[in-house]
Amino acid sequence: METYRLKNIVILILLLLNLFLLGLIVHLRLQQRHTALALEQQLVRLYENNGISLPEELETGAPSLTPMTASRNLNEEGSLAAFLLDQAVEEEDQGGGIYTYTGIHGTVQFRSSGAFDFAPSIPPSVKDPEAFCEEFLETFGYRTLSSALSKGSGTFQAVRQAAGSDVYNCTVSLHFSDGKLISASGTWVSTAVTTALPQPAFTAADALNRFLGYRSESGAVCNAVTSVQCVYALQTPSPSAFQLSPQWQIETDTYLYYVDCATGEVQRA
Repeated sequence: METYRLKNIVILILLLLNLFLLGLIVHLRLQQRHTALALEQQLVRLYENNGISLPEELETGAPSLTPMTASRNLNEEGSLAAFLLDQAVEEEDQGGGIYTYTGIHGTVQFRSSGAFDFAPSIPPSVKDPEAFCEEFLETFGYRTLSSALSKGSGTFQAVRQAAGSDVYNCTVSLHFSDGKLISASGTWVSTAVTTALPQPAFTAADALNRFLGYRSESGAVCNAVTSVQCVYALQTPSPSAFQLSPQWQIETDTYLYYVDCATGEVQRA
């Protein structure tokens, strides 16, 4: 009987402890939400005092992306080249970090920076450029930026994605004429193997504060910030070694700006 009563007491204590911890968590989250809301309101007022409006749905406490390292992947370069050439390719090391991939339609050249270009000697036929571009997006992890294709001719542009976010300076342009691929150029980085890097928190609010300081110092003119999102910038600290560095992309009614999450430096696109 005593053992049964002790068990009930222990269960009751554990239940009360769990309720206390749950209440504490709810209180902390409400406090964090209140702090974030106060910060957002303060930031909105600060921008309004400077004659700049902010987006209505702005998460000032949104965290930045995680920086990552990546390495050159010759197999994937060969696959991309084979896709453009529409056939198996012959790989050749030209030295200096340059590799070429050759087929009967010409040669695709890749550099250690990830840049590549293709000016075919015999342009490969592409019956449906729209379907070709869609397959390219799905196969190699790009997102459409712009498409001006009509009756087998035109230009298509896309941006590379990593972990679901744009790598803003890693883009590709495909040019078609009369159902033929006449040129391709851009930048490629493999995300097959990546390593996350540590970095202090740098929120959207931090980026907006940096941007406001930059605007005051540089005299940049804008009346509205239309969107704020975190993207990646492709950097090559050494040949064939890549770093995906998070940047806050701040779009205004005049120009596009990038705030480096590691240094706080602001640059206009």
